[in-house]
Amino acid sequence: MNKSKKTSAASIRVLETLKILSQKSAGVQDIIRHFEQIDPQNRIYTNEVILKYINTLKVFGFIIIKEKDKYILLNPPIKLNLDEADLKSIYFLSKAAEQFPEEKVRNEINIFLQGLEKRFSENTRFILKNFEKPEFRHKINHNKYLKLIKECEKYCSDEQRLKIKYKKQNLEEVSVIVNPNEIKYIGNDVYFRVYNPVSAEIQDINLNSIIKIEQLPLKSNQINMYSSVTFELKGRLAKVYKLHEGEELVSTNFNGNIVILNRKEDRNLLLSRLMRYGENCEVLSPKSFREEMRQLIQATLSNYN
Repeated sequence: MNKSKKTSAASIRVLETLKILSQKSAGVQDIIRHFEQIDPQNRIYTNEVILKYINTLKVFGFIIIKEKDKYILLNPPIKLNLDEADLKSIYFLSKAAEQFPEEKVRNEINIFLQGLEKRFSENTRFILKNFEKPEFRHKINHNKYLKLIKECEKYCSDEQRLKIKYKKQNLEEVSVIVNPNEIKYIGNDVYFRVYNPVSAEIQDINLNSIIKIEQLPLKSNQINMYSSVTFELKGRLAKVYKLHEGEELVSTNFNGNIVILNRKEDRNLLLSRLMRYGENCEVLSPKSFREEMRQLIQATLSNYN
């Protein structure tokens, strides 16, 4: 490689270092690992080389400080010019994050918020300095489930079948034998997502409705266990629809309609969601779910007759 090519490559790596520090605080080893991932054949990355890149950025006016073993970029090139309403939304997000029971989730949200603050423009920082924090009344009551959440997380890691007794919405008590999957947070509620091998359905059981959980001496099998629902969306909805978790776009028809495959959503929640789409949604399969939706539509229409 000639001298001009080496200089060009080094310049790109300096800019890549700027990109890393613009996204998050990073130590020398963090930056080295990043370069080794994108350029595994190159063995030039040492502490001294990375420090040269950082010093080059300082020469060009970037303010970089070191706290413990992390380098922090104080003046990233892209600035966010936010108003008081934007800052209010960010404040509410930070307060909501404090109440999340999972430390990993809290940390991820806080890292995101710190990254945002690093990009604040001078005008935004001035508004923030004089910002009067609004009262935060919305309490997420996840803490009352904390013990049960930890138990459910252990059930998921143990990968054994469970017998769960819980109350349905009509207060009827039922027992199901299921495979544990994950904890889901939806609004203020916490759900234990499980797979019911008898009905071949994903179920989201509200922790508030659970009466008893018994672990069975049977290994759960999580491979290819998810049931699927296929539905077609029409009109304007098809153009603006955003895929939900566990969904994939199967096809786009000549008339602009789209066919969606849903693999990982509680049947009752999915049915309720699809009902809201009205005539712009048609369930294609399975036949049982299509019939269930047809009956629900008829029952709904009968209320207006």
